[in-house]
Amino acid sequence: MVVGNREGILYEKHVGLANRGWGIPIDSTTRFDMASLNKSFVGALMLLAQQAGKLHVSDRLVDRLSSFSYSGQFHPDITLHDMLTHRSGLPDYDGVAEELRTDNYRSLKRSHFSSAEYVDFISQLPPMAAPGERFYYSNFAYHLLSIVLEEVYQMPFDALLQRQICDPLGLEHTFSSTDNAAVHPRVAEGYLWREGAWERNGFIDLTLGRRIFTTGRELYRWGQAMTDDRLLPDSLRQQLYANHLQGVNSPIAYGYGWVPYTPGGAYPMGNLELDRPYIIHGGNTEGYRSLLAVVNEGEYTVALLFNVGDRTDETELAKKILHLLIPQEHD
Repeated sequence: MVVGNREGILYEKHVGLANRGWGIPIDSTTRFDMASLNKSFVGALMLLAQQAGKLHVSDRLVDRLSSFSYSGQFHPDITLHDMLTHRSGLPDYDGVAEELRTDNYRSLKRSHFSSAEYVDFISQLPPMAAPGERFYYSNFAYHLLSIVLEEVYQMPFDALLQRQICDPLGLEHTFSSTDNAAVHPRVAEGYLWREGAWERNGFIDLTLGRRIFTTGRELYRWGQAMTDDRLLPDSLRQQLYANHLQGVNSPIAYGYGWVPYTPGGAYPMGNLELDRPYIIHGGNTEGYRSLLAVVNEGEYTVALLFNVGDRTDETELAKKILHLLIPQEHD
């Protein structure tokens, strides 16, 4: 847990074990899988690519995948913008075949894909809606965006993340990898509570999407980078966390990898009941949970990372922390 403001970290707490078998405690250098919080990084990378003239978010997916051959199809009108805002109609994990859904999608999570194989796999899945018709949260859409980024830069995602985000912001402990054989130090194991005991999470192949690992301090710094020009100019930051779902049949607001809240907003994802604007996103995968909330352009930032996936409520914890810092009339 790291809580801070524009001036720096106000409170930092590390609790629990990074590895229960070896009794290794969690500390400030422990790295966690941030799960779907990586979407905020993908969104920023897309806008950096647009700024560099390598693509535009209005580009069609089929044009950006023209170098791939695939046995299925993608709707010809899907744009990168649609994918960033979960309005592409592409399915999520629940769209895969029944045999891949068992045991919390374990067979799918252990599957190894090249980028070409992954594009082909997703192309065969039935769509959930027409592009722009409605909000439908799709991890597969963001996985394809990562492949698009690799294509336009002609480099693997881990190197792209390092060059475009980690090096400019000095994020020394944040990384991505698709090499299952690589050894990365200080990475917390993920655990689930099963039948009265902790069970280490099952193997997840690193080629399933582009997973990002980070520390609490660097997640806080990522949140603060969303409030100034160090990475993106103001015009692109506004595009990053604007609500792009207005006029779409949607129960929530969504930007590019962020859920933007204005005072009075009450969406079912990330509602902290604050009287100030904020952006928020979380993540949840086997054994890991995460949350990052940036309130009022960096007035407060709360970064939470856990490796006890089913034994915590990160949204409620963030809400309690922020209501202590910013008392609300209804408290």
